[in-house]
Amino acid sequence: MRAKYFWLFFILFSGFSFVASAHQPRIIYYQKGDVEIVNPQISQAFYDELNGKPRNYFISSDKSFDLYINLLVPEASNREGRYSAKVFSLNEGKEQQIAELNGDTFEWKEFYEEFGRDYYLKGPEFEKQLGTGKYIATLKYKIEVYSADNKGKYVLAVGKTETYDAKSLLNIYWQLPWLKITFFKTSVLQFFLTPFGIAGAGAIGAILIFLALIYYIAGGIKEFIKHNQAKTLLLTSNGMQMKDEIVKLLQKPAYDITVAFISTAAKPQESIDYLKRDWSIMQDEMGFNLEEVDIEGKKESEVMELLKLKDIIFVEGGNTFYLLKAMRACRFERIIKKLLKDGKVYIGASAGSIVAGKTIQTAGWYGDENMVGLKNLKGLNLVGFDIFVHYQPEHAELITQKIKSKRKRKKLKILTDEQAILVQGREVALIGKGEQITI
Repeated sequence: MRAKYFWLFFILFSGFSFVASAHQPRIIYYQKGDVEIVNPQISQAFYDELNGKPRNYFISSDKSFDLYINLLVPEASNREGRYSAKVFSLNEGKEQQIAELNGDTFEWKEFYEEFGRDYYLKGPEFEKQLGTGKYIATLKYKIEVYSADNKGKYVLAVGKTETYDAKSLLNIYWQLPWLKITFFKTSVLQFFLTPFGIAGAGAIGAILIFLALIYYIAGGIKEFIKHNQAKTLLLTSNGMQMKDEIVKLLQKPAYDITVAFISTAAKPQESIDYLKRDWSIMQDEMGFNLEEVDIEGKKESEVMELLKLKDIIFVEGGNTFYLLKAMRACRFERIIKKLLKDGKVYIGASAGSIVAGKTIQTAGWYGDENMVGLKNLKGLNLVGFDIFVHYQPEHAELITQKIKSKRKRKKLKILTDEQAILVQGREVALIGKGEQITI
């Protein structure tokens, strides 16, 4: 149905009506031997050339049909040519002549065909209903086209019923320029000055513009989806204990990797041995290029400037409440979401993982002090769940007490120190050692 509507639009767009002489072209002058005419009632024009002997056209039909034939000569390439035709019925092996079109005695008249804008000399015509009767077997007919010397170009027009579908319209559009050059010996540019050529070129131009627009829109949609889904996060419980998994995420050598090492959460901590350990592993063992970044007290633009050229945004552990307050002050949520869309990788360790969730409620369950009086516990919402880190078996009862509904507990991701959550686009996977913990 869509194809039909398209070609209906094409014809309407063309702005012209097919005239009676606008036959579907059949280019056969380069072929040898007899020609089979299929659907003789459909208007067709056989562009042919005699090369020393007559040309025979054969028709087979198991029902009656109206046969119309007309001989024409392309004025530009064969003005002096005169052609005749005989029509025979072929029944039970017997050949019986039923008509003769004598081109030698016929007064050929100049004819201008508006569809292709070509000049012809129009010769004799023949029209008759064939195969009439109560009982009709498969009947065969022969049309023999000849001339005095059996040489030269001519056109045999057959049928009067005009029908055009997508295939025939495309066939016309591709064949007419070829005919202009080879058969009529005129410039192909004349084709594009015809109503069909102008309309066709316009339609093709419109189609190309439409396809370009579709391509542009599809590219925009693809980019939009990519921009909104392209995020990579590695949420760890114990930082560089997952160094092997970090290496797998990298698309270039370690010495080319730049890291923004956000240490803000460790500032209130008495011991920062864990921070020194992670820094040493990343710099000395893995060979990354590190820059320590403290986001506290900085403006959004300052933080963006420090992070935008880095490959990895590593958020170290410490006091979760202290970290989240500093993040809110510099609008870190907006910054990191933009950076994730640009292909940066977010790696969280402990508090750095917790803040990535929907809330940071789990931070206070096992002693993380809310030293900054944070009342709103909403996280960065980079993932659609909350995270519990440093899990030990004794924590099972605590989690059960805090979240009494089993359904709600399913939305909590629980990590041991040997596990992490890998987020790539919409894909969320548990990696590391051990099975997923469910309580």
